Amino acid sequence: MFSRLSFVCALAAAAAVGASQPAVTIQNGTVRGVTLPELNQNLFLGIPYAQPPVGELRLRPPRSINASFGTLDATAYGPHCWSAFTTGFDDNSGFQNSEDCLTLNVIQPTNVTQKGPFPVDVWIHGGGLFTGGSADFRYNGSYLVQASIANGAPIVFVSINYRLASFGFLAGKQLADEGSLNLGVRDQRLALHWVQENIAKFNGNPKKVTIHGQSAGSNSVHTQIVAYGGRDDKLFTQAIPQSGSGSRFPQPTDAGLQATFTALLGNTTCASTLNGTAAAQLACVRGLPVDAFRNHSVGTTGIVRDGDFIQTPSVYQSYKTGKWVKVAFLTGSNTDEGRSFARLGANTTADAYNNLTVVPAQFRSRLLELYPDNPELGSPFNTGPFELDPVQNGLFATPGTQNKRVSAIVGDVMEYAGPRFVGQTVAHQVPFYKYRFNHIPYSVSFSVEDFVGHFVEVAYSFNSQNNDTAFWVQNHFTATYLGPGAPVADRFLGFYMSRSWAAFIATGDPNNAKVTSKIAWPKYSEGGQQLVWQTQGSALEKDNFRAEAMDYIIDNVLLGDY
Repeated sequence: MFSRLSFVCALAAAAAVGASQPAVTIQNGTVRGVTLPELNQNLFLGIPYAQPPVGELRLRPPRSINASFGTLDATAYGPHCWSAFTTGFDDNSGFQNSEDCLTLNVIQPTNVTQKGPFPVDVWIHGGGLFTGGSADFRYNGSYLVQASIANGAPIVFVSINYRLASFGFLAGKQLADEGSLNLGVRDQRLALHWVQENIAKFNGNPKKVTIHGQSAGSNSVHTQIVAYGGRDDKLFTQAIPQSGSGSRFPQPTDAGLQATFTALLGNTTCASTLNGTAAAQLACVRGLPVDAFRNHSVGTTGIVRDGDFIQTPSVYQSYKTGKWVKVAFLTGSNTDEGRSFARLGANTTADAYNNLTVVPAQFRSRLLELYPDNPELGSPFNTGPFELDPVQNGLFATPGTQNKRVSAIVGDVMEYAGPRFVGQTVAHQVPFYKYRFNHIPYSVSFSVEDFVGHFVEVAYSFNSQNNDTAFWVQNHFTATYLGPGAPVADRFLGFYMSRSWAAFIATGDPNNAKVTSKIAWPKYSEGGQQLVWQTQGSALEKDNFRAEAMDYIIDNVLLGDY
């Protein structure tokens, strides 16, 4: 298996031998990539799919490339899009960043017995819509492609960058009137069109595309499914949303969103336009240096209801009213998602009420009735009557006797009720496979949690073999390395999950994974069961726990009119 270092060395060695480079001619030119003979794969990295969104194109919807770039060296990942952070816990701190960042990567199986065209997986990274990128080696699709080859059903893997933070999700009346909202998800949409137009040249099947993401990437997957009122543009046929079921969409002129735009004006040289026209204000912010724009556009951003790309108050309303593209699903969440997001330090019910910041105030009292002050019932789940000791590195480290109560509520509101609602709503119409990940991961960098938190399943669904402990620690990344040296049980779980994911991408059925001693994974429509992934023996369970509380969340927090 490749480590991160050997993977990088292979790229460098292959790139140094120009004559051996694979070349593919697409609409805008010829791309020259890298061959990884050990994995039977060709890699084409850093391919632009849109015009650079700089200068006059900053804060505008993405535009297709309308000229040839000739021959492109596609042997290195493109830079990540700028994040919202300048220092601190920033997923982009270990990578090159640029405003000219709208690129994608293609991993193509080669020298396989199957002839293709092969199904396609398009990965949309997470990071809260304000950080992350496709060059992150935790998203190395080579191992997922490798799993597909082992299944006997190869896939093509595509990963994309899209604009983040205020570069991609700034709102306000000025941008709304111009039609320049939701730019990051519009970037994703243009990348999906690029796949339709070009992926056949990489032996990919444009009629068999899965959109796949985790966290904000998962929310993006749901957003693409309900975009334009659920209009089917024939861009994808399947979806894998991991740990994220979508969101509510505020109006673009909501106070917090408008305040972010106004602060950008007021804290830069654009302050002189505060009393000017919208055109003058937008022209000014488009002309700001990148650092000035980035450092002074910190505030509320996100996907908003623009009446065009987003037409309903929430993803959930779209599913309820049938305004969604009919695709097959593989989806789920992790056992203790809420522990990763909850505001900790609650010692009384009043503290718990105040710490439920992700829940509108009108629903908190009833939720606290539905989730009693009993640590045995809280998250981390199945850890007995005691609050866990705080982790010593400062993350998740605020003690509180009601932390488990708050974490249970936050997890169900943010990550668990949504997938259950989507399954209950659509599983009778399309194939729908649901899971719960229930394993505290082995880590090679540093432990930030002693629970089954957010993101921890990603290494297993990719079967990540990349390890550079110094890199992960330096850049504050958690990393689970499933190559040699990892516990055997963890390695098998990654082997099993990645083959199941690859089988779903290729065939629409995760049960087609070539794994011995596997468990039959029923569709959700067959009794509402989900597969629990864990090293102590994966198993099926009925997805009906905390039913009264979850129903209240669905009916009020997710679907309520407020």
